[in-house]
Amino acid sequence: MPLWLRITLLSIVGFSLGFAGIYSLMNQDDANSLSASANSKPVEVEWSTLRDLDLDTGAASPQLKKVDGQRVRIPGFIVPLEDNMDSVSEFLLVPSPTACIHTPPPPANQMVHVRMAGGRKASRSWGPVWLQGRLRITDVMGPYGKSSFEMLGELTEPYQ
Repeated sequence: MPLWLRITLLSIVGFSLGFAGIYSLMNQDDANSLSASANSKPVEVEWSTLRDLDLDTGAASPQLKKVDGQRVRIPGFIVPLEDNMDSVSEFLLVPSPTACIHTPPPPANQMVHVRMAGGRKASRSWGPVWLQGRLRITDVMGPYGKSSFEMLGELTEPYQ
């Protein structure tokens, strides 16, 4: 099944089940520092905080600046950037199941480009997940448009 069709089905299934909208590459040094801080509790970040990044000027709110470079936990939906049915190591995290990468994609401040750390894989999910990892404010140009954030992902787990 083509990737675009699976993503569309993900959106339809998630929406029809009534899920609420909860809406780069990093080098080895980043992976090592992520491991070193793995014992610290991640900061929970809401999509409203990410929306505080001004898309025209690039200015971030004080609250958003506080989480730049920190370990965070964000709820959202996985949009895979790989054509694998079971797990992915690179994906976009978006706030709602209808925030798909087809035309038009969500605004850049509503997409987090994720690469899982250390060869880890995130299980494909048809529902919302919690994503944990180190968040950075930076423009990431990808095949589906620009994202204002990147994350070195540690783990995903079902949203509860």
